[in-house]
Amino acid sequence: MTLKNLKLILLFTLAAGIAVNFSACNKKGVKKTDASLAGIEDTATLPLVESTDTFDAEGNIRGTEFAEHTALKLIYFDFDRYLLSDSARKTLQANADIVKNHKEWELLVEGHCDERGTIEYNLALGQKRAKEVRDYYVRLGIPENSIGTISYGEEKPVCSAQTDECWAKNRRGETKFRIRQ
Repeated sequence: MTLKNLKLILLFTLAAGIAVNFSACNKKGVKKTDASLAGIEDTATLPLVESTDTFDAEGNIRGTEFAEHTALKLIYFDFDRYLLSDSARKTLQANADIVKNHKEWELLVEGHCDERGTIEYNLALGQKRAKEVRDYYVRLGIPENSIGTISYGEEKPVCSAQTDECWAKNRRGETKFRIRQ
C-alpha cells in the first residue's frame, strides 16, 4: 500500500466518522413558550361539532376532565387477562344501576395494568380491559355512544411495591364520569 492510498483511506474514514457524528446529533426544534401554547389550549376546548345528544366513544378524550364518583367502584382483573370475573360483573351491575339514574353523564372507562410486560403490550391489554367493561355496560343497557375508553397501561399505578398484592391493585378498570356537554 502506498502512502497516497493510506492518506485516501484515512481521509475517507475521517469523513465518514464526521458524517456519522453529525447525523447522530439532536436537531434543535423551535421551543414553544407558554404564550405560544395559550392559543392552542384555548381552541382545543372548543367543540368541533355541536351536539348534545352523542358522545364520540372512541374520540379524543385525552385532556378532558372526567371525575371519580365514590359510588362507582373499581374492578380488578387477573394477571394477563381482560375477561370479567363474576365479582367484576356484580360491581359493574351496581355501577350501571347508578349510571342509569344519571342520563346526563358520559362515562370514561380506564384500563390499567401492572408493570410487568412491555409498554406496548400493557397499553393493548389495558385497552382490551376498558373495552370489555364498556361492552358489558352496553349489555346492561347503557348507550354505547355515552361511553369512551382509554388505556393507561402501566402508567398510572396506585401501588408501587413489587409484590403480587400491589400488582393486583394495579390491574384494574376505573369508571369515571362527566356531565354531558
